[in-house]
Amino acid sequence: MAREFLVVHGIVQGVGYRHFVWRTALKFGIRGFVRNAEDGSVEILADAEPDKLKKFTEDINVDFQNGPQVFSIEIQDQKLKDFEKRKFADFSIEE
Repeated sequence: MAREFLVVHGIVQGVGYRHFVWRTALKFGIRGFVRNAEDGSVEILADAEPDKLKKFTEDINVDFQNGPQVFSIEIQDQKLKDFEKRKFADFSIEE
């Protein structure tokens, strides 16, 4: 099992991006959450097998058909430490 904390920059707030990420997470069996950040980015904590996590990250990077274009996704290991003891049963949208 692998865990990543992702910060997504681009046009990702107010356009349904969190719901797009949630649907994609369900498709791959990802556990964790997605939420808006105060700086206009979107934060994602994702738990999954490494191959599923890689495919999930690729799918949420750009979705020209259903969602916005994403400019960049960065992995933030320092924020990951804040969640190392938290367990997730599923994937949710946090407010």
